[in-house]
Amino acid sequence: MFDNPADVADVALFIDLENIRYSLHHLGAEVEPVKLMDKARRYGKIAVAKAYADFSEHPDWLRRQMDVAGIDVRDVPLRRFQSNGSERFKSSADLHMLMDIMETVLDRPNVSTYIMMTGDGDFIRVVTWLRNRYRRKVVIAGIPGSTSRDLIAAAGHEDPIDAPPPPGPIDEAELIMRIVRMMHERQPPLGFWTVKMLHQWTNDPRNGIPGTSSLHYDAIGAMLRDGLLRQLVVDTGERTVTRTYLNEENEVVQEIIDEMDAARQPAL
Repeated sequence: MFDNPADVADVALFIDLENIRYSLHHLGAEVEPVKLMDKARRYGKIAVAKAYADFSEHPDWLRRQMDVAGIDVRDVPLRRFQSNGSERFKSSADLHMLMDIMETVLDRPNVSTYIMMTGDGDFIRVVTWLRNRYRRKVVIAGIPGSTSRDLIAAAGHEDPIDAPPPPGPIDEAELIMRIVRMMHERQPPLGFWTVKMLHQWTNDPRNGIPGTSSLHYDAIGAMLRDGLLRQLVVDTGERTVTRTYLNEENEVVQEIIDEMDAARQPAL
């Protein structure tokens, strides 16, 4: 009698596809599912391989390549809703990935190695849970420059996905200009910004802010120091929140917004 492959396989692969794909786009590259699977296969026999995203937001060829690589697609549609007159989007892909990780550790005790292809620090808690409670080996395979250092530290093992080198030195003035544009054009989820939320949005590759997380944080600090941002402490009744606003009276902010408005004007 042959062993059931599922009973002897000892590696589980979980891919936060949007995090990986948009981080690669930031470097001018594209995700290659077969190569992702080849990386995971080096750690042993694959028991689970899943990728999470709203696949309607990605090209058809990507889903086909997932099939070619042997990666199960978990299609998690974005939830669309209206807030303050604007259409908003919310993804629950991370939650589905988290639940599948928990289900795997409980239902497949033979799986000893978890390869998590993501750079998202929100997974720190499940990583420490896998290591400390279940003594599983966790390997973080993210994109260099876009992976939370705390996430890597929590896992204890890193195996970065191959990617082009990051662009050359990024001028802080360029970062500040991009952040001002984002704040002027985008509606934050709660109707206001905090420094933490602003930093998270600058790190999201979909917002097109170049550079690393630490560079983003330094740029936000410079904006606070130089008056491009202003803050207001608000007592909500339950807690005190320090809200952060774009100071449109600042000369630098005014200049950037005026350039944006001029670019939108039709040529005469």
